[in-house]
Amino acid sequence: MVVFFFITFGQKPSVKTQREILENGSRHIGFGGKGTNETDAKKKKKKKKKNHSFNVDEEDVGKTKNFTNFAKKTKSCCYAIDETKVLLGTNGDVDYEKAKSALKSWKQFQLGWTEVDEATRVRKGQKVCVMIQPFPRVWLLNPLEITYVSEEKKKSYSFAHTTLQGHLLAGEEKFTVEKDLQNDRVYFKVETFSKPDHILAKVMYPAVRALQKIFGAHAGFEMKKAVRNM
Repeated sequence: MVVFFFITFGQKPSVKTQREILENGSRHIGFGGKGTNETDAKKKKKKKKKNHSFNVDEEDVGKTKNFTNFAKKTKSCCYAIDETKVLLGTNGDVDYEKAKSALKSWKQFQLGWTEVDEATRVRKGQKVCVMIQPFPRVWLLNPLEITYVSEEKKKSYSFAHTTLQGHLLAGEEKFTVEKDLQNDRVYFKVETFSKPDHILAKVMYPAVRALQKIFGAHAGFEMKKAVRNM
């Protein structure tokens, strides 16, 4: 398997490979690499520092907490905004607990062409590797970090992860399951702001935006299926 930064060609990367990327950063030869005049120790320290920092402006980390207000201010700015809301069920607490369990198991990412290790814990500071397969035998490994987890008992549960250095995009994504207290309907929401942060994403940006739209629809469908089958 040949690795260029966080792009792999060949068989699907193992969970071990994903964890190595999150823990150690890009330890492989990559696109845009600098010359060999730096010592190995300096390179390793530099790469590790870069990989373990967000690639969005510091003031934008956590902005999905108040997504509606942020989106209104951002629509004419640099970030693209995506919102998806899907009805999961009408059985109140029962469907809410199922939806919460599905979300914590990363069911919204188990789509065949996207994947997250289901053993990844949902907690603040947890690093996450989102794998995307845009073409056969090609996998993009995108690192993120969970920046907050929020819950209102029996009403809503949400968390957001923010992109790290090495991700093709810069932004933040929030996932929510919530129960309408008036009618016992349970919903799943995805709220995202993002912009390209790599030449590959910039060149293929129309395709990237299309995949983001498709992801929202597919994630909603998968969550609905998970709730129905529990």
